[in-house]
Amino acid sequence: MPARIFDDISVCKLRGKYNLYKYSQERDLRLSYERETDINFGEKKTLEIYFNFGDWAKIIGVPDGLISNLAIEFTITRSEDFPRYLLMRSVIYSYMCMQDHIICSTLIVPTTPPIFEDQPLFGYLVIPNGRVLDYIADQLQRIVNGRVEGRRNKFCPSCIYKRICPEWM
Repeated sequence: MPARIFDDISVCKLRGKYNLYKYSQERDLRLSYERETDINFGEKKTLEIYFNFGDWAKIIGVPDGLISNLAIEFTITRSEDFPRYLLMRSVIYSYMCMQDHIICSTLIVPTTPPIFEDQPLFGYLVIPNGRVLDYIADQLQRIVNGRVEGRRNKFCPSCIYKRICPEWM
């Protein structure tokens, strides 16, 4: 499954469940959803990690840049909940990077100026720990094995699952 599935899970559990199902049915993940960026920092390569959340899953991701032991992810989102929905993927990128280095972290860099006063100008440095992996595994297990509910948020108007979401009915 692609690492970007964690963005969907963070935004809405229902959206995450359907996208997780969609990706589980694909045999060949060529990461066609990965965008090309105009800004290049370091190298860009496909990383993978096996993750246990009750079942083993192969997670594949392509950070926007890799410089030694730092994964870089660019984003244009500058909402009030920035970077909350990117945190799970950022932690996964850090652990993927640890295949080549002992210590790794992810830098989330906004490509637009801050709108809100309390947001940093440069971005966030995400340093992972084991408790976050436990949280991610727990979230994945709940989504795969349980009944999840959608919740209204700013991403809903563009969601293709809003026709079946109880929040919209």
